[in-house]
Amino acid sequence: MKSLRWAFLIFLAIFPLSSRAQQANTDKPLTDTQKLGQRVFQQRCAICHAPARPGFQMYGTALYKDLVNGSEDPIKEIIRSGSSKMPGFKLGLQPSEIDAIVEYLKTVPKPPKSTEPATGGSMGPLD
Repeated sequence: MKSLRWAFLIFLAIFPLSSRAQQANTDKPLTDTQKLGQRVFQQRCAICHAPARPGFQMYGTALYKDLVNGSEDPIKEIIRSGSSKMPGFKLGLQPSEIDAIVEYLKTVPKPPKSTEPATGGSMGPLD
């Protein structure tokens, strides 16, 4: 029982450090709209566009702020209507959710090269 207490105390001491490290990846906290976009992205988009994990293939292009800035309207249209490889979400997402996804993507830093699709490229920013 005593070792369980020590393990719990060690966990409590380490957890705040790891959560601060995750917050340090962004320059400023996410707005409510960006938080909504992050949540919807994780639910609907991450299956194809999140960085690949060892043993798993990444199907879509890695999405980050440099791809999105200046291309907000075309990206929203691709999310709504889809593309050659990507389904459209106009029936599955509200316009405000699509806007929120784009706002969230504007906060995502460029991932390391290893997260690019293993299939040899894409035809567009969201393919």
